[in-house]
Amino acid sequence: MRGRRAPTAVVLAMVICGLVVAAALTGAAVLRVRTNPAAAAPLTTSSASTNPRAGECKREPCKRLGQVPVAGTDVQLIGDSGAASGRLLIGSPGSPQIIEITVTDLGVKLTESSLQCAAGAVAACIVRGVGDKGTTGQVIAGRSDKWSPLGRAFFSAANYLSLANVVGDSSPEVITVQRDCRTGEDCQRQVYVQVFGLGGEELGCTKTYSRMDQLPGYPEIVPTEIQLRGCP
Repeated sequence: MRGRRAPTAVVLAMVICGLVVAAALTGAAVLRVRTNPAAAAPLTTSSASTNPRAGECKREPCKRLGQVPVAGTDVQLIGDSGAASGRLLIGSPGSPQIIEITVTDLGVKLTESSLQCAAGAVAACIVRGVGDKGTTGQVIAGRSDKWSPLGRAFFSAANYLSLANVVGDSSPEVITVQRDCRTGEDCQRQVYVQVFGLGGEELGCTKTYSRMDQLPGYPEIVPTEIQLRGCP
């Protein structure tokens, strides 16, 4: 599975040096899950700013939903009073980089468990929210004070999205859990893990398990690289 992953240097150049074209970002879609192809939808491009006033939420009162240190950088998730929009404040309180959270445009709500970050050669944070059909999240990646929102959203029909290192390198991957309905059995029970690189490339899936608590590493689900195979 490792041969399918883009080199870390390429991903680092994309997210830190700003070589990702805006047109590619705005045209990217929610990563399709084979069991739920209707989940695809565009993710609008997030804006970034270093103006501290931009850290104010759209609808007051503002609420800090999460604060995580990652690779020596402080990351805060600020939500509005209805949890229907949010912003990441990355870096020093006096002059943070501000990134708009656009995954809420897909109909999900932010909560105090929406933010998760992971360190690595390319550090990353995922902001996720629950909607009617599952959990959708967006990834923001970078290093120090140079962070970029990626132009794809990630979806989990089984409401599990996280970041963890699976492939044998020093950058995190996106862990999603999907439902397997191919057998015609109860889709609420049949689940498998689907793993993506930060750039959105599919790295593989585990076998299907009959219960969520059987997934590798549950409750913090992290498969090993040798457990990945072709996705159903």
